[in-house]
Amino acid sequence: MRERKQKRILEVSSSSSESQDYDSSYSDPDYVAGTSYQRSSRKNFKINPCINNPNQATEVGSSRSNNGVVATRRRRILRRRPGASNKSNGGVFSKKRTTLSWMIDLGIIFEDMRVWYIRDKEKIIEGTIKRDGVRCNCCHKVITVYGFEEHANEGHVKEPYAHIYLVDWGCHLLGWIYYKGLLRPEELARCGFNLVEPRKDASDLNDDACMICADGGDLICCEKCPSTFHPDCMGMKKIPQGEWRCPFCICKFCGTGGPGDLHECKQCQRRYHLDCINSPRQPSSPDSPTKFCGKSCEEVFSEIQEKHLGVRKELADGYTWSLVQMKLDRDPHSNGEFLHEITIGNSKVSVAWTVMEEIFMPTIDRYTGINITQSVIYNRESNLRRVNFRGFYTAILERNDEFISVASIRVHGTKFAEMPFIGTRERFRGRRMLQKLLAQIESALRMLNVENLVIPSVPELVPMWINKYGFTHIESNLMTELIKYNTLMFPSAVRLHKSLVTHAAASAATKTDEANKNGSGLVRGKGYEKLAFFDLNLEPLKEDDDA
Repeated sequence: MRERKQKRILEVSSSSSESQDYDSSYSDPDYVAGTSYQRSSRKNFKINPCINNPNQATEVGSSRSNNGVVATRRRRILRRRPGASNKSNGGVFSKKRTTLSWMIDLGIIFEDMRVWYIRDKEKIIEGTIKRDGVRCNCCHKVITVYGFEEHANEGHVKEPYAHIYLVDWGCHLLGWIYYKGLLRPEELARCGFNLVEPRKDASDLNDDACMICADGGDLICCEKCPSTFHPDCMGMKKIPQGEWRCPFCICKFCGTGGPGDLHECKQCQRRYHLDCINSPRQPSSPDSPTKFCGKSCEEVFSEIQEKHLGVRKELADGYTWSLVQMKLDRDPHSNGEFLHEITIGNSKVSVAWTVMEEIFMPTIDRYTGINITQSVIYNRESNLRRVNFRGFYTAILERNDEFISVASIRVHGTKFAEMPFIGTRERFRGRRMLQKLLAQIESALRMLNVENLVIPSVPELVPMWINKYGFTHIESNLMTELIKYNTLMFPSAVRLHKSLVTHAAASAATKTDEANKNGSGLVRGKGYEKLAFFDLNLEPLKEDDDA
């Protein structure tokens, strides 16, 4: 045990232009955080200093007690990004967010560029690029890229970006997105590895925040990794004597750290011994003995990859939803069939990040300076487990290729999934869009046999989540399991869960109609404002029918 005292602000610079306006953050002077472009290799990192703005203020807030020990809690002062528009009826918040508009905003394509739909090297139809689609020359209407493909009588192909040809530049749109959009240095930086290293003169090599609640105070340290925990959060009645290993450094089955090497499950990220999963009580597929801790995790992973990831699913009234994830581990040149899937999926992640920037105030980890929201969207890994966001997927609700709502999901086997962020663009609020996306997410999780959906909530919004969205406080037996997994949490937040295996969830869905009319937790001004800190994006107050 050792007491973690309030630290000074660590002043670091940033090579990223987008980071200069981020909100105030808190840093641990014992650590330096960096970003590496390469994910597959963790050697010889090229480090760019992480995000922090020393010119912004911090505030000391209230405190809480852990076993009678008072721990200082530091709150962030929420500030509007300089230069952001205050007008909800114009500017960036009223622009359509599509893959084409993202490319236009980057300046890599332009409106009114001529395009052809090519099949077998033959031009089928012509059109021009617009922010919200393609203006077809045969019907003189602006339609989606998929609609443009249907006009070419190739609706069954479902790979329009691979067949749309940029006439003036002599290349296909798919390759242009990949090389000019996804390989930009700024984009690669967002996809990097969150490297957190102790300073050379550091006297303490452990994390400053509890893995369970993300707050400071009196913490117990793992002997094998930098992770730290509050004894109360771990449910400890007394402090263990001698060497103590955290739940992430022991086998999930036998509860020990040895003998033998520990392997990490590709799905739930828990560790295990091969001998333990090969025992009769924990059967595993002989085809992948070192990738998954058991058959259930293997099935969940396969179901997501084969039936959900990158699949554009059509809903009623022209809506679609999809699940995407930033993929940098595959080389698209090695197998052509993955090129369309990877490029469009990655570009959707990039557009989803612009939506999250529009919706949320920046969320910066107080100890490492890491941008949490961005790291979650880009499912960035880290050598510090608390800020390791590998495994996050992004769920997107669209209509006519326009982004409406976005959510971040991570599935921890069949026991539970977490959803730390969910947001709806300002121009679509008050129209039950959050309900649409949440219903699809819950349905997909049920198909995966996931039992619970877990979210963090600020205390004042807990009644709303319970009464209108069917969530409840975490039960003790679920919390006992939850502390064994790496889940994203925020200081002062309250964990809630929703059962996906009972009829209670279905009956609670009828209550969500009013959720879009009675949102709260917003930083309000004269016009549109971003959501405060980490708050889940509740639908705002319905001020008029066009909100």
